[in-house]
Amino acid sequence: MLDIVYTLLLEVRDQPGVLVRVAQIFARRGCNISSIHVEHPLASQWSEMKITVKNVARIDQITAQLEKLVDVERVTVRSRTKEV
Repeated sequence: MLDIVYTLLLEVRDQPGVLVRVAQIFARRGCNISSIHVEHPLASQWSEMKITVKNVARIDQITAQLEKLVDVERVTVRSRTKEV
């Protein structure tokens, strides 16, 4: 069996509540986040968020919803298959 692992790289505004709004997009689609990592570069109003999910049926729909959020500047999706 093959798992499809998606890694989403987001550039988000560094403000309270952004993480919750991003996580809600996944929760509404019934998608479980495998891992999440946020970095804040020095002297910047933007943070880099890396989210990993597995076997998502409509990653394109989740990506479109994330791009609609005011505090999200950019979304990049990478995928790879992993044998279980």
